[in-house]
Amino acid sequence: MNPLSAIYGSVVRARNALYDRGALRARSLQGAVVSVGNLSTGGSGKTPFVMLLGELLKARGIKFDVLSRGYGRKSRGVRLVDPAGLPQEFGDEPLLIARRLQVPVVVGEDRYKAGHFAESKFGPQLHLLDDGFQHRALARDFDIVLVTPQDANDRFLPSGRLREPLSSLRRADAVALASGASAESFPLE
Repeated sequence: MNPLSAIYGSVVRARNALYDRGALRARSLQGAVVSVGNLSTGGSGKTPFVMLLGELLKARGIKFDVLSRGYGRKSRGVRLVDPAGLPQEFGDEPLLIARRLQVPVVVGEDRYKAGHFAESKFGPQLHLLDDGFQHRALARDFDIVLVTPQDANDRFLPSGRLREPLSSLRRADAVALASGASAESFPLE
């Protein structure tokens, strides 16, 4: 194993243990938070899943917003995504989500601050947290984790793509299997 991967894995496990034991605390928003995340870097289908979930919520008349880090943007801080804006301002995926769902999408490195901003502007409502599994500083009511076939045999960053160990799936409320993934590859016991 790459020594940097071993160090990374140790840091991730220690940080998770601090949250699990209550030494680090997550902050709560007024509205419910549903997180869609994964264990690894790269595409597992989080953004399409968020958009599908958003379309289902809209069809049922449930008001919600989307909170995202805004990966790849050049701006900093909390910003309400303008669907007519540029990817450099908001990030590709938040812009795509805002255009497709036509709901408020708020980007911010600190998702609690982004959610607080959304609640001050739109009132407490359901928040969909895009790529939020590792963002434990924000309390969530339901965690959905997407896994890919590659996750089952991968290694920690930087030698692999894993941001979390497979054992972190125990924290999830639901595990969604991406194309080709099988439940047998991800035992939760």
